[in-house]
Amino acid sequence: MSKTIEGQTKESSLGMNVSILIVIASLAVFYLDPLGLVTTLYKVLLLLVGLVIAGLIFFKSPQGKRFSTFINETKIELRKVVWPTRDETVKTTGMIMVAVVIVAIFLWIVDAFFSWMVQLLTN
Repeated sequence: MSKTIEGQTKESSLGMNVSILIVIASLAVFYLDPLGLVTTLYKVLLLLVGLVIAGLIFFKSPQGKRFSTFINETKIELRKVVWPTRDETVKTTGMIMVAVVIVAIFLWIVDAFFSWMVQLLTN
């Protein structure tokens, strides 16, 4: 039983490790330029190809499959959310802006009062 779990763990970490190594190698080729690529276009294309290959390997691994399942379930849950209408959003935004202005004026008055008190005590 534990041998099959160890085998699955090794298999699942293998895909993840290979994809990480491909990303690191792609970044190293992009920044260090060991191939002596003259133009930036070739370096960018090589980086993009490396990232795509790493992504494909990652999504074939068990972690990638779990991640894609998570994304799909998140999309389903987001469809269930009741979003506010434009009118509700505008009204609540206006109320928040008015509240912020009121609090700012209050804090300004309190600050002015304390500044006056400190000035009165120090002079």
